[in-house]
Amino acid sequence: MTNLRRADPAARRKLALVLIVGACVGAILIVAFERYRIPLSDWVLADPGTSTKRARLAFLVLAALLLAPLLAFAVYLWSLGGRVLRAQEFPPPGLGVIRDTAVITGARAVSRGRLLKALALACAIGCAVLGFLLWRFESLLSGHAP
Repeated sequence: MTNLRRADPAARRKLALVLIVGACVGAILIVAFERYRIPLSDWVLADPGTSTKRARLAFLVLAALLLAPLLAFAVYLWSLGGRVLRAQEFPPPGLGVIRDTAVITGARAVSRGRLLKALALACAIGCAVLGFLLWRFESLLSGHAP
């Protein structure tokens, strides 16, 4: 007989809240960037002696805003994969589900846990590669390639 984990209304509310907050934060960042693009450009170009440093700082902040969510997702997947491996059960105990879900145990759960860790590693590697490419791009734009 298959063990079934019932949908958790609190998990549904939490998911809806995360999606709404994430969409709002993304929209706010887009609007803020559009609104403050010209003042940012004026700030960068205001002092010719520090323009390069200011441009690099602005680029670094934008790169961090781009890479942080991917790195956070990698950390979450790694943690979830570890919980699955320890419990040998997917979804792991204590994890709320948004719909009725069959609980997988044993070797199949372990393989899912390993897959989650592999996905986390792929996200982290992607984050590192993207960070390196952004750093290279910035170096090429500033005129002194490493």
